[in-house]
Amino acid sequence: MENGLKSLGEFLRVERSYIFLFRREDGEKLMDNTHEWCAPRVHSEKSRLQAVPVSLISRSMDLFARGEVLNIPRVSDLSDESGTEKALLESQGIQSALMVPLTINGKLRGFLGFDAVHRIREWSGDETALLSLLGKMFAGAFELWERTRLLREMNEDLEARIADRTEELGLILRTMDEGYFVLDGGGDFLNVNEGFSRISGFSPGELLSMSVFDLLNGSFPGGLAEERSGNGQTSGISFETTISRKDGSRRDISVTGRFLPETGTFAAFVRDISERVRRERTMNFRATHDPLTNLPNRLCFLERVEQALKRAAETGDSLAVAMVDLNRFKRVNDALGHAEGDKVLGEIARILSGAVRDSDTVARWGGDEFVLLFEKVRDAADALALASRVSDAVRVSRHIQGRESVITASIGVALFPRHGLTADSLLRCADKAMYRIKNGKGGFLLYSG
Repeated sequence: MENGLKSLGEFLRVERSYIFLFRREDGEKLMDNTHEWCAPRVHSEKSRLQAVPVSLISRSMDLFARGEVLNIPRVSDLSDESGTEKALLESQGIQSALMVPLTINGKLRGFLGFDAVHRIREWSGDETALLSLLGKMFAGAFELWERTRLLREMNEDLEARIADRTEELGLILRTMDEGYFVLDGGGDFLNVNEGFSRISGFSPGELLSMSVFDLLNGSFPGGLAEERSGNGQTSGISFETTISRKDGSRRDISVTGRFLPETGTFAAFVRDISERVRRERTMNFRATHDPLTNLPNRLCFLERVEQALKRAAETGDSLAVAMVDLNRFKRVNDALGHAEGDKVLGEIARILSGAVRDSDTVARWGGDEFVLLFEKVRDAADALALASRVSDAVRVSRHIQGRESVITASIGVALFPRHGLTADSLLRCADKAMYRIKNGKGGFLLYSG
């Protein structure tokens, strides 16, 4: 803008050119000298010509309002009626002045002025007409410059706000309890916060030299390929998994992240949900296990039998269900009390669990009855061999009134598909076989109809 004022000033052979813009403050119209060019050895007036009341140039304002150029060949010749305007010009050492209104979008925004300071300068009609045209062109250029300046200021303000928000976000990400990480397309860590460092047990520096697969044992749910929804936007991904910490322990975490195609990265927030998972597992265990023996309860056992029956039907394998009843337990329980009876049941549960294969299931049915599930038995002889091993193992002795009382087991066995195709039918057959052997000397017996 100053270069434009310099060119116009030199063209008109003046020593000072400038722009005044109007504004309102507290209901009063003021004008500010916003831009100025001065020839060498000419004093600048810009700093003191700020917030000048427009009322001081009321006669000039009338001309500006009509779009006319104000031509003052000799300031000294101004009439006394122009007192305030004359005084304002003389205080600046002005000999001659020429002022052109700046009308932008039909609104008078200010004026463009030229001062002859060293000598009197008279302008011809052609010069003032040309200057009027130049003033209009200058107004258009000034409007464009103003818009550009405002856009630049808005952009600078926006950039400053973005920088502030980015700094705030960075501070939040660094100090929040939740974990945060950014991965490249191959799964290597590009950025981590202290929260994720605490969760993983590795320092930020260590993590930045690692891959997410080092923590997830080579498994990343959904993969690291970019996923998109139907509208072309990148889709988020949420999952729960377990990570290996630096000390070798495991932590349950939830991950909520998004693939960022513009950078080819994956950013995610991480929460440590180990305590929640532990509570859920505890609640689930309590719902599916007997509180006294910690064995699966009746409901859990029936679900496992149903699942085993489905597998056996698909593979053609056989399985066996056994019902176990304790002999002489009632005598011990009545004589020594329920507390001692509970200890016996706990001891029997441990014996049963140790007598079966890892693939088998031992559950408490209720009272002094237990149930067994033997999967993948070859035939009846195989099932009876397993029952025999259990029968031999169950032997718990207690002394009652100076005499030893030995608790043993009566076991009834039923085979799938020979004796039934459902859990209920197999358990009924096993129960019948168990009562038959219990009425005898005890031991184990295969259901025979």
